[in-house]
Amino acid sequence: MLKISKEVDLALLLLTDLLQGKNWVSLKEWAEAKNLPYRFLSKIAIKLTKGGYLKSREGRVGGYKLKKAAGLIRIKAIIELIDGPIQPVSCFRGIKCQHETWCKHKNLLGRLTKAVNQQLDKISLKDLC
Repeated sequence: MLKISKEVDLALLLLTDLLQGKNWVSLKEWAEAKNLPYRFLSKIAIKLTKGGYLKSREGRVGGYKLKKAAGLIRIKAIIELIDGPIQPVSCFRGIKCQHETWCKHKNLLGRLTKAVNQQLDKISLKDLC
């Protein structure tokens, strides 16, 4: 029902790793050390910075650092920042469904979506570590 995109997966990996240290982390060095694609990660880091989750600093001793306490960063918020609202089927995303008149499972999927969103909103970055 819920698919975590590669972008969200890498965002969570970066955030949890940044949680471990107090110093500025060079994204390029981190990407090389983890054998991850730097250009893709830089796009993710920009989203996380604009979203208020990371601080960035340019220069030789620059890099990225968490801007918020890990207990205040909700996993649901990260997923939605990167991928948008968690809506498993098109009819929940405002797309007209050709099966709407006879669909029997929309109510069930609505309840499941609500439950998933509620649970993800309870989990913080701190809970992942």
